Amino acid sequence: MRKVSFILVMLMCVASVSAQKSKVTGAQNYLTSGKLDQAKETIDLGIQDEKCVEYAKAYLVKGKVYQAIFESPLPAYKKLSENPLDVAFDAYMKALELDEKGRMEKPITAQMTNMIPDYTNEAVNLYNKGDFPGALAAFERVLEIEAMDMFKENATIDTAVIFNAGMTAQKSDQLEKAAKYYKQSIEYNYGGAKTYANLAKVLNDSGNKEEGVKYLHKGFELFPNDSWMLVELINHYMLGGEPEKAADYLDKAIELDPTNSSFYRAKGTLYEKTEEFAKAEEMYNKALSMDPEDFTSQYNLGLLKLNSAIQNHKAANEIMDAKKYNEAIKGVYTEYEAVVPYFEKVLEMQPDEKNSMITLKELYFKLRNEKEVYLEKYNQIKAKLDGME
Repeated sequence: MRKVSFILVMLMCVASVSAQKSKVTGAQNYLTSGKLDQAKETIDLGIQDEKCVEYAKAYLVKGKVYQAIFESPLPAYKKLSENPLDVAFDAYMKALELDEKGRMEKPITAQMTNMIPDYTNEAVNLYNKGDFPGALAAFERVLEIEAMDMFKENATIDTAVIFNAGMTAQKSDQLEKAAKYYKQSIEYNYGGAKTYANLAKVLNDSGNKEEGVKYLHKGFELFPNDSWMLVELINHYMLGGEPEKAADYLDKAIELDPTNSSFYRAKGTLYEKTEEFAKAEEMYNKALSMDPEDFTSQYNLGLLKLNSAIQNHKAANEIMDAKKYNEAIKGVYTEYEAVVPYFEKVLEMQPDEKNSMITLKELYFKLRNEKEVYLEKYNQIKAKLDGME
């Protein structure tokens, strides 16, 4: 009786294997004829029954079907799977795992070769959509495939993918990975000054400020005429509490690109930080002469003039002599009036810039008794601000 039962089980297994292989063959035929919907349905059914045998070729075909779904230009086929490339990759890995006779390596190597551009394109698409974690995973999968034994004989270092992995890791806030890939890029001399600048920022953002500065200076030594490198050095010192150290780098940047208004604006900000206000004004005016629509320079120039008037107003309030006080306060109001055009110009550039509107409201209020036009302007801008609340 036991022998009969055993024979029945074996017959069932043979039948199951035969049915499974039949579905695999059917899926392959559908794939060859381009009927991806039927190929997917058939291989999904054929690969379900693993009670009697694990069939490596079934996974090879499954990988091919799902990879073809990813590569298909037809939206109807694209919708067949949410992540077909990952399904295909896992299927190929399973086929290799089950392949005891080494029959799968050659066809899977061919498929994996095509997976490299597939995953690269997927990474670029996800990056452009703003899915940086997804893009990073795709770039890392490219590196994983390229590191496989099957590619060792013709191994090449895909420096562009390594650098892009660093960029996507940085954008997805995976700073440890970003630093790793940027350091690899530097090791392979890829990316130039941008790699050093990006690595320095990553290290700084992750709390390794000393190491970050070292890479900034190393990058500047190697690429002293690179504007990207200079801008990062300037920003580091301008924002890091040591603005005076930015001066030399700003001068170098201006030397390399004397028509770049942003460098003069940055130097104006530097002079403000070091309380050299006349020089700051000169730089802001220089920036505006090159770019009349430079909002920040116009706004900063207005603030310079306003702060000067406010300081003089405070000084006037300390004067005890009535005659001298009246003379001083008259000069202060003349200064306030001179500030008005700067912020009115700001509003021409950005009509709804609220800080400038508030500043003008206060200036018009101060000057309302000096000239009737300022009372009118005060009422207008007050009504506009009230409407924004």
